[in-house]
Amino acid sequence: MSLRVLLAVVVAVLYLSPVMLSGDRTEGTPGPSYVAAVYEHKVILNPEPHVPLSRAAALEHMMRNLKVYEEQAARAAEQGAQIIVFPEDGIHGFNFSRLSISGYLETIPDPLTEDWNPCTQPDRHNQTEVLQSLSCMARRHQLYLVANMPDLQPCPLTSQPHLDPSQTPCPPDGRWQFNTDVVFRSDGSLAARYHKQNLFFEKEFDTPPRLEVVTFDTPFAGRFGVFTCFDILFHDPTVRLLEKGIRQMIFPTAWMNLLPLLTAVQIQRAVSLGANVTLLAANLRHDSKAMTGSGIFTPSTSIYHHAFHHPGEPEEGKLLVLRIPVLDSDWLATQKQAKRQGETGGQGEAKRQIGEEGEAKGQGEIGGEGEAKGQIGEEGEAKGQGETGGQGEAKGQIGEEGEAKGQIGEEGEAKGQGETGGQGEAKGQIGEEGEAKGQGETGREGEAKGQIGEEGEAKGQGETGGEGEGEPLSASLPILSPNPSPSPSHFISSMMCDPFSFVLLHGSEGQLTVCDGPLCCHLQYRRSPQGGNTELYALGAFAGNHTADGHFALQVCALVRCSGSEVSSCGKGVEEAESRLDFRLEGKFGTRYVYPSLLGSGMVVDGPDRIEKTTDGRVTMEHSGMSVGLVTACLYGRVYDQD
Repeated sequence: MSLRVLLAVVVAVLYLSPVMLSGDRTEGTPGPSYVAAVYEHKVILNPEPHVPLSRAAALEHMMRNLKVYEEQAARAAEQGAQIIVFPEDGIHGFNFSRLSISGYLETIPDPLTEDWNPCTQPDRHNQTEVLQSLSCMARRHQLYLVANMPDLQPCPLTSQPHLDPSQTPCPPDGRWQFNTDVVFRSDGSLAARYHKQNLFFEKEFDTPPRLEVVTFDTPFAGRFGVFTCFDILFHDPTVRLLEKGIRQMIFPTAWMNLLPLLTAVQIQRAVSLGANVTLLAANLRHDSKAMTGSGIFTPSTSIYHHAFHHPGEPEEGKLLVLRIPVLDSDWLATQKQAKRQGETGGQGEAKRQIGEEGEAKGQGEIGGEGEAKGQIGEEGEAKGQGETGGQGEAKGQIGEEGEAKGQIGEEGEAKGQGETGGQGEAKGQIGEEGEAKGQGETGREGEAKGQIGEEGEAKGQGETGGEGEGEPLSASLPILSPNPSPSPSHFISSMMCDPFSFVLLHGSEGQLTVCDGPLCCHLQYRRSPQGGNTELYALGAFAGNHTADGHFALQVCALVRCSGSEVSSCGKGVEEAESRLDFRLEGKFGTRYVYPSLLGSGMVVDGPDRIEKTTDGRVTMEHSGMSVGLVTACLYGRVYDQD
């Protein structure tokens, strides 16, 4: 029985127990780690997506994008990557009708019911050229590879005959069309298939008739979960994955940046911090639709890219590569057990010796009932490099019940707050050509920040500051009173199409409270204007249903820079700011799902010095010593049960 099942009583360590995160600690990946890559792709579009194409013409179009994928997979492999993630819509594009996408569709078999390697078994299924190309790409470069493509399935679904046709009627044209993520193992075999649950104005696709909570296992890092773009804002499947103890997430996206609260790198970092997970996020690059922003985020570090388009400069893709720690507690525990048994002879059997990166080097790993597995692949090849059988646990898609809910450490201890590591230790973030950018640098509390360079590129430089930089905010400002009264002169202004209650900041320091319904947001601040600027800032609160571009319930506390000098400009999008603010932002939320973000001038995603969550719903974010002006500090609460 796995640790997930043994300790299912711990449902949500991060959300239900008092948690304090004091800065993002630089670990230098002292324990088992792996190298991940994401590619932000400048998609080659069909100029007339509403006009149906023949299969041959559609395939010719897709192969142009796949040629770029091949080049980037090769570059990632050269830098040691073991897994690469490509974005949503990156192969085929977007803005199709249900009819016009027909030439792009391939029928993707369910890997839970069929073992298939498209590269070595190309004749098993017809019209699967894209699947074959991706499979051979993974096999050629010895990478786990994640991509997004359109899927055609018969209706009713032959793989799910138990579905009630009266509850899940077939579309009028008699077939299902899904926005689909596919995962290939490094030998080219199909490991996972996920159909996007929460569509964003995608009339060419259907919502799956049954929720899919999809995971896959790797030999180098254990288990990953998969979800796509708009899914990140919803309970299903994202929170269901968290409740199953999944702490490593794959996130293909085609995200349009929405200031001031929902830019791509902002929400990616917020979910990584708020849910205490690794997020491998690959976005499209398409400037006319404000699509950019990709990254590799862990609770302790990040590398990311947000492009700025300058006239005369080409729109280009961006490959990011970074070594990061393994967060799968079951995998870590089995690796530790295998290493221990290998050192002692392990019940009389010769075990594999575990390498410095936690990877099994020999044959005879610990499997279901303690027998030596060897991890034999579907075609008889040894697939594993240290993968254990998870104590007999079934791989692939996980059912909705019976899994552990918490994130449990190797000795049954709740981890909840990311891995602990040395402060100020080098990250060795991989830059554009694979060089370590941040080696030996220290950040605030030792975090490698991934700061944005002059051309908008994430440099991972990890500026110094924090502990040795004058008096900390918590020592210089008084503790917030338990029930502060709302500040006078509040006003209503629209932010992200929601009516926020705002109050302005005045002077160089102070305390403010603003309420909206049951939610009250409290702020203490100390401001350091640069160059005598007169930038206007406001504290905002919103508790209600967001109804533009989707329907979902929110509770949000946000400190924002207004775009002008009038109160009506508060809540409007702005990318630049000069004022540095030390602050403590706090709210008492009616949900445990609160995602913190800190956005600086030039799309710098900073890591808060401290995040504290208590069992009564109080969430506090504190930060000081910013290197750039503050654009937004936000506590973004999702009230899923009110959607």
